[in-house]
Amino acid sequence: MKQLIFYSTFLIGLFAFSTQAFSQDLVTIKIDAELSESYGRSIVNARNHYLIIDSPPPLGGPNEEINPIEILLSALGSCGVLVSERVAQELDLPLKGASATVEGKLDPRGVKGEDVNPRIQEFNINLALTGVSQEEANKLVDAIKKRCPVYTTLERSAPINLELELKNE
Repeated sequence: MKQLIFYSTFLIGLFAFSTQAFSQDLVTIKIDAELSESYGRSIVNARNHYLIIDSPPPLGGPNEEINPIEILLSALGSCGVLVSERVAQELDLPLKGASATVEGKLDPRGVKGEDVNPRIQEFNINLALTGVSQEEANKLVDAIKKRCPVYTTLERSAPINLELELKNE
């Protein structure tokens, strides 16, 4: 009986420790978004940085500012180049430049209210790296696929095709 109580207490303690350790590692990232006084326009506050975001044309927005899908694609591209920069520094790679062009493919009929799923069906990234060899570039791509939280989140929702382009200095 003592052995069973000890084992049960050990398991409960281990579970509590695991849960506590897991929750302590999480970081909360928050933004605030609200409608502006102009139809089809919202204002986003992220750490006291303000963005104006417009509805896309299918929702009747003014389409003068960046839209939510473009913000999502921007997050994917910028996360990829920033992770590349950091990992190149960590591995002492001679990265001179990194740029990304990101596309998302969706059916806009769903946004208009038709019975079609409006989610992005596929992401395409063209990642251009300057100053590194093919082997070094592959290390950076692997790092993006493992360390970029935007990439690892979006890859669960749709395929991400990443094309690597090496540029001469």
